[in-house]
Amino acid sequence: MSTRDLIMMAVRNLWKRKLRTFLTILGVVIGTTSIVVMISIGIGMNESFKKQVEEWGSLQVIDVYGNNGDMFISSDSDQNKGKPKKNVALDGAAIEKFRQMEYVEAVSPIVRESMMLVCGKYVSDASFIGLDPGAMEALGYKVEEGRTLTAEDQEGIVIGRSVVSGFYNPKLSWQMQMQAEPPEINVMEDKILLTYDWSYGTQYADKSIKAIKTPVLGIMPEGGGNGYSVVMPLKQMEKIQKEKEAWRKKQGGYSSSGNQKKKGEYQQVAVKVNDLNKVQEVQQQIKDMGFQASSLTDQLETMKETTKMLRIVLGAIGAVSLIVAAIGITNTMVMAIYERTREIGIMKVIGASLRDIKLLFLTEAAFIGFAGGVLGIVTSFLMSLLVNLVATKQASEMTSSIPIWLYLSAVAFATIIGVLSGYLPAKRAMKLSALTAIKTE
Repeated sequence: MSTRDLIMMAVRNLWKRKLRTFLTILGVVIGTTSIVVMISIGIGMNESFKKQVEEWGSLQVIDVYGNNGDMFISSDSDQNKGKPKKNVALDGAAIEKFRQMEYVEAVSPIVRESMMLVCGKYVSDASFIGLDPGAMEALGYKVEEGRTLTAEDQEGIVIGRSVVSGFYNPKLSWQMQMQAEPPEINVMEDKILLTYDWSYGTQYADKSIKAIKTPVLGIMPEGGGNGYSVVMPLKQMEKIQKEKEAWRKKQGGYSSSGNQKKKGEYQQVAVKVNDLNKVQEVQQQIKDMGFQASSLTDQLETMKETTKMLRIVLGAIGAVSLIVAAIGITNTMVMAIYERTREIGIMKVIGASLRDIKLLFLTEAAFIGFAGGVLGIVTSFLMSLLVNLVATKQASEMTSSIPIWLYLSAVAFATIIGVLSGYLPAKRAMKLSALTAIKTE
């Protein structure tokens, strides 16, 4: 019996019992829809977590910190637990080692300083970040206006949008500032200065501190940590820090810079990995070198872990629905054998092989599974839209996302479930005696 004959006969047999076939397919549709929607909610939650964490910075950037000899837990052996780690310098040699590591795209020291931006009579507080200008874009800093720093830039700053909107008149009281109209400042065109004198613009300002003129090259978007930051070339930052320390010494004060422990050593280094899936691997290698390392993928994995049980429960609910549908297919095929016993006997008498009879019932079962899977993914798509609509109105993290592979897997899985459900009935049909089957009315 040809494949075409098998398919035509299977469709004809199912069509003769339309209501039963419809109800069985409906069970598969419900089961497929349940498992696809439940899995899609888990996928949607993970994607939502990823977007949320990406607002804080790049998932592919590892923050590396020097080790100060504190107690640590070794990843290699429990025997090392609680032993002090030998100090390791986060210096130029360490940075070069990071650059030579596999999957590492960019490396840059990170130096931080709190200063103020000045535009006319207005000032804005900001957290300044000094880094290798050529690595700025690779480290995940984005601009919505202007451009990022490049390797050729010796000076210049890129300002976060929240810093731009935070300018105020330091001569006014807090209440007066709240009532005053926001200043109209165009940082890309207006003259912008920066200063480490927090009394700038007031009667307590230190006249010996000169505000530094610097060009504004770009503006970073609002939101996330970068919206409140100002990025500048590392050399420019180090120059300002030297001036600040020299000023403090003249004032008889102490050194306030904690960004560099010793000359040539850094408090923090950023390492960009070119493959998101390799971040944890590179991070562990850096830890094995004796450094402290962390990345946003740690927070992402923690968030996923907190909802792991919920995703398991959702998947289990969908699986139960599909198991019920499989039982329905088995029941339908068993009933078909009882109703078509005489037909099976005739097929055997006229020369149909046991393989043909087996394939006929498996084809009918596979068709039920396939049809239910196709209709199930259509229903899943509509249900996913409904879930996302409700989630949007309620500002919920429980969104639904169905990738193409899930659609294809659902149809394939439903078809396989159909075949497996029809296997025992098909085997039963093969064992029927031809003469006994023909005599059955």
